[in-house]
Amino acid sequence: MRTGGSFVERARRDQIVRATIEVLAERGYAASSFKQIAAHVEVSPALITYHFRTRDLLMRSVLETVEARLDAAMAGDGAEPDSYPGALRGMLERYVGHCSEHGDEISAMTEIRRHARGEGVRATVAGNHAGGTAELVAFVEEGQAHGQFRGTDPALFATVLMSAMGEVPRLLTGDRASDRALAAEWAGLFVAALSATGEPTEEQG
Repeated sequence: MRTGGSFVERARRDQIVRATIEVLAERGYAASSFKQIAAHVEVSPALITYHFRTRDLLMRSVLETVEARLDAAMAGDGAEPDSYPGALRGMLERYVGHCSEHGDEISAMTEIRRHARGEGVRATVAGNHAGGTAELVAFVEEGQAHGQFRGTDPALFATVLMSAMGEVPRLLTGDRASDRALAAEWAGLFVAALSATGEPTEEQG
């Protein structure tokens, strides 16, 4: 895959990645060939090949783009929460909110995770999953060390939560008010399960 280059080249790569996300979300992984993506964005398949060489490299670029945006959304605005339960609630509510507002990106990511078979893509998916799980484990352990999370096995909690996160898109309705209510209830389940003292108070979170 070509990296760097001029502003025009970077903009073209971004355009192709955006078009790929749209095709994946609308038509599924099987229908996301270079030819179909090229028709969607009105460029030649050769131009996509020039920038990405292979379908696997293009799909890895889509994953990198979508997951970077998702990570940024979950991190929030950088304000320090008052408690670990509050931090967990905020992170999970922002996750659901991002899924609700950017459903096409989440659908594209899900299509790649479920259907891509290339070694490079599978390695990227596995690496991202392992990295996300490790971050959750470290977060739970830190909260336990501060006495704010109960003594649940951190790896077990992280595994269950990661699995549940994958199911969130199926629960969303597309109605913002309904999805916000879902975010609060869904996040509350995990906060209550892990918090040493139940739900955080308003002063805590």
